[in-house]
Amino acid sequence: MDNQIGEEFKRLRKERKMTLRELSDRSGLSVSFLSQVERGISTITFTSLRKIAEALGVSVNFFFEPEKDSPIKKRTLKKSADQPNFTYTSLMGDLDQPQFTPARIELKAGESHTAPYSHQGEEFVYVLEGELKVMLEGHEETLYPHESLHIDSTKEHTWYNETDKPVVLLVVSTNGND
Repeated sequence: MDNQIGEEFKRLRKERKMTLRELSDRSGLSVSFLSQVERGISTITFTSLRKIAEALGVSVNFFFEPEKDSPIKKRTLKKSADQPNFTYTSLMGDLDQPQFTPARIELKAGESHTAPYSHQGEEFVYVLEGELKVMLEGHEETLYPHESLHIDSTKEHTWYNETDKPVVLLVVSTNGND
């Protein structure tokens, strides 16, 4: 895994004087998994990264470096063999207090299903390519290209790619604190 994400979330966790146990309780992820991610010895799914970001009180965008020398403010996770689960590209502009977070997300082939969870805000997911499995309050559905989902994120949900091809999504979310 790109050590950058693990190091950054460890720095942020310590800055907030939070133990791994407290982060585990807030995110629903195990202490051992969080420790492995911090040390760069475990890969992370987008869903897990989002749970960590929410538990730390930041947007998922926080973990991605802005591109240099570009008038367009975008952040991207560099693709690497050590980060096989997803690619995240922020599509946010240069706003001080944005009302929503737009992103392009590519879920690699075979991303594993994670337990449904809920969080504050809303999510809009638009499938650009591939097939996305969605679980919403115990109901499972497959979204295909040009299909979308707009939900209240406080309802238990998860989405993932169980196919052998990548899924490319446009995701717009709010954090519910506005």
